[in-house]
Amino acid sequence: MSLESVLLKLFGVRTYAEENPLISSLGTTAAKILPNDPDRLAYLVINLSSNVVYVALKSDVASTKGARLDANGGSYGMVFNEDFQMTGWELWGVATGASSAIYVLAVREYQHA
Repeated sequence: MSLESVLLKLFGVRTYAEENPLISSLGTTAAKILPNDPDRLAYLVINLSSNVVYVALKSDVASTKGARLDANGGSYGMVFNEDFQMTGWELWGVATGASSAIYVLAVREYQHA
């Protein structure tokens, strides 16, 4: 049985992945990494830069308010069956230096046209 079939049987949904849906780098001013999306089932953010990145669910993300993603591979993620509605909420980020590369992978429910 394929993974798609297992997910469909267990959760009743088909999914697809979306890379960097909004941005692929952060600077020293807060920016929206993910929009509010009730069809998003999971996401992962990886800090690819040599700077520290902070993420939070609101635009006032800062070194004193948010989750720290260490340089060169620090990561942060959520999945619906552990983090509930927060998985679909906006995610904001800020970095300690300009042009800080991030990789964002969002898993969304496939919607038929």
